[in-house]
Amino acid sequence: MEFIKPTWADVDRMCLELAAKIRGFRPDWIVGISRGGLVPARLLSDILGNRDVTIIKIEFYKTIGQTSGFPNITQPLQVDVKGKRVLLVDDVADTGRSLAVAKEHVKRAGASEVRIAALHCKPGSIVKPDYYMGQTSAWIIYPWEVHEVERERKKMGK
Repeated sequence: MEFIKPTWADVDRMCLELAAKIRGFRPDWIVGISRGGLVPARLLSDILGNRDVTIIKIEFYKTIGQTSGFPNITQPLQVDVKGKRVLLVDDVADTGRSLAVAKEHVKRAGASEVRIAALHCKPGSIVKPDYYMGQTSAWIIYPWEVHEVERERKKMGK
């Protein structure tokens, strides 16, 4: 498995460029998908000048490259998005299954429009984000997860 490791500076640059793509869309709420989307959601909130940020938590990955059967929402949306424009934010659209579940969850909550932003998109993702910066088939190790990935790689004997 190939790995890429963007730096904090890379992430900051990607978020600035991603925000430039998003600027025509004015979300009422930015919803970060926990855990990977927390940092990009916060950075986009700052760059776009939108303080209305919340999260949903979806559990799907067991370890590097291994998913459970189906993405499970373990922390649902806690704000009223009825009639609102929502920007869902995650770090990567990998399989896209978590993004599909998240988008459907937000739509069921009554959002008038839901768009998706991610730093990266994998070629096989079933959901293509409306906004993303790069495409790769590598496993991406973001700066906010380096310790977790190191522990998982040790467990796997790598």
